[in-house]
Amino acid sequence: MKYIGIDYHKRYLVATVMDEKGKIIRKDKVRTEGSTIQRYFREVTNGEEAKAVMEACWNWAYLYDMIEPIIGDVVLAHPYKTRAIAEARIKTDSIDSETLTHLLRADLIAEAYAPSSETRQVKDILRYRAALKQLSTSIKNRVHIILDRNEIEEEEFKALSDKFGKKGKEIMKRMKLKGRDGSILRDYLEILELIEKKIKKIDGWIKEIGKEDKVVQLLKTIPGIGDFIALLLRYEIDDIGRFLSSKKLCSYGGMVPSTYSSGGKTYHGRITKQGNRWIRWALVQSAHTAKRTDESLGAYYRKIKYRAGANAATMALARKLLEIVYKVWKEERPYYSKPVAVALTCL
Repeated sequence: MKYIGIDYHKRYLVATVMDEKGKIIRKDKVRTEGSTIQRYFREVTNGEEAKAVMEACWNWAYLYDMIEPIIGDVVLAHPYKTRAIAEARIKTDSIDSETLTHLLRADLIAEAYAPSSETRQVKDILRYRAALKQLSTSIKNRVHIILDRNEIEEEEFKALSDKFGKKGKEIMKRMKLKGRDGSILRDYLEILELIEKKIKKIDGWIKEIGKEDKVVQLLKTIPGIGDFIALLLRYEIDDIGRFLSSKKLCSYGGMVPSTYSSGGKTYHGRITKQGNRWIRWALVQSAHTAKRTDESLGAYYRKIKYRAGANAATMALARKLLEIVYKVWKEERPYYSKPVAVALTCL
């Protein structure tokens, strides 16, 4: 058995190859062109049984897909947890590669989950859609800034609940604003319309793929979760069985409080944000809708808001929704809303 530790970078990787006794057979610096990588690992393995490890870094999927058919057993290391085990004051690519190999040989790698290529392809599209939505929100905020500094007095526009609906956009396009603000506003609206077209196109695909997915249909019964967020959660979580409890899932989503313990006292701070940011973003979006559309969840939000403020309440509700996601998915049954009195006694 050969053990291979890979320290992967954009232009090159450093690979350390060891035997079962921990003796270094070879150590190489390899350029990251596809043909060079494949040729190198075929030469290293030479048909022998091998196991490799690499960190879940910025572009891990490229290298993983390249070497997995050659090596067969490729372990994806969790970067934060692995560093906690192998923290060193002297840090170089060569040392990192060698340390990973030793940890792999000793079976001390803190593994990260490696979804299939098909799952990653769907996730890429969903993350693209989420990024477009974030960009759309950013542009709308910039439009509001322009409108605020021009003190819009048009009553018809001020009365609109949705300033970015068809009528609102028509009014904004013909507004005469000071300086270059009118031109900037129209450019922003043009970009916004292009983004909305792209989102609409992706949403058609999302509806089609979600129709046949039982998990997506179950998640859509939860308040605040529609077609897009249900599918996003479905593919970002991928396999609910890898989480032993809802707390583990919330930790994966970076939605558990940071903890400081000293002298027998424990303090809880803000959420860690060290998990999957797409899950966290999706549940925060859902929380804004759920607090208005579901009586019991709205009561839960208002109780936290009274004690800790709106931001803390939104995050608390987002976490509660993720706990509901776990229960609905794990038990394979739709969500049902509790009466307010019952919901509050459960807090």
